[in-house]
Amino acid sequence: MELKNIEAFLMVVEKNSFSAAADALYISQPTISVRIQQLENELNCTLFDRENGKKTTLTHVGKKVYPYFQKAVQLIEEVQDVVKVEPEHLKEIKISCINHMGVEIMPELLKILYDCFPSYEFPIEIRSTEQLTEDISTGKVDIGFAYHFEKGSHPDLSVIKIANEQNILVCAPDHPLTKLEKVTPSNLENERIIVYNSEFVTTKNIEEFLEKNRLKDYKKAEISNVGWLKMMVRKGLGIAFLQEIIVREELKNGNLKKVPLSKSLPPTPIYLVLHSKLPQNIKETIIETSKMIFGKFENL
Repeated sequence: MELKNIEAFLMVVEKNSFSAAADALYISQPTISVRIQQLENELNCTLFDRENGKKTTLTHVGKKVYPYFQKAVQLIEEVQDVVKVEPEHLKEIKISCINHMGVEIMPELLKILYDCFPSYEFPIEIRSTEQLTEDISTGKVDIGFAYHFEKGSHPDLSVIKIANEQNILVCAPDHPLTKLEKVTPSNLENERIIVYNSEFVTTKNIEEFLEKNRLKDYKKAEISNVGWLKMMVRKGLGIAFLQEIIVREELKNGNLKKVPLSKSLPPTPIYLVLHSKLPQNIKETIIETSKMIFGKFENL
């Protein structure tokens, strides 16, 4: 029993006319007559009486089958609604990261997250380490990378140390320091040292290191943009202590030179901070992938 024949039957009932039903269905009158005839043949009965050749009324049998056909079409329409594909709304998991750290690690991390969790989006928000704890605690951010973490009462947070980031001294390839086999703090006297934001934890650690090694007589320039800082060093306007992850491309292509130090700088720990409500499979993937990415940098 074909649906188009049942629809023709219902339209004839609604319009009380074969011709009006044909117009409503955008088919010819002979076509609708054929459909009604096919339905009558399947049921082995007459469904309509024609009065005066124009008005069409249901027969006794037609009246009996009408509510069933009406219900059948209604159910089919409901089935179509049930299986209708709704637009998929991707769930979001927000990641926070210091700007220059994100430039180096986020592309690789996001590629793995997109591949493993296609029903999620992972928007990146640039935040300072100081903002991170509060934002994850309040649910504004789900995952964060931090250079330091103040221990306290944060039951909703998981904190994992994933790496010790190496700090190195870099300069332009033609800088006189590159001619030395080992550079001591005293060799840096009267050099211009370009630092990234004196409030930054790594900058504070480096300044403490220089002070402990009795290096006080040097010029300092402070810039809060890592890209500009690296450009100034490339142009020979000063030297800089930076995390190796930040300058790996410049070291690789020879735009910057790593200066060998007689005393190693203290490393900067990297912490991964996660909200406890984060899905376990995503949490495990983030931890494993982050350790893998930073591990590659440590082995450079």
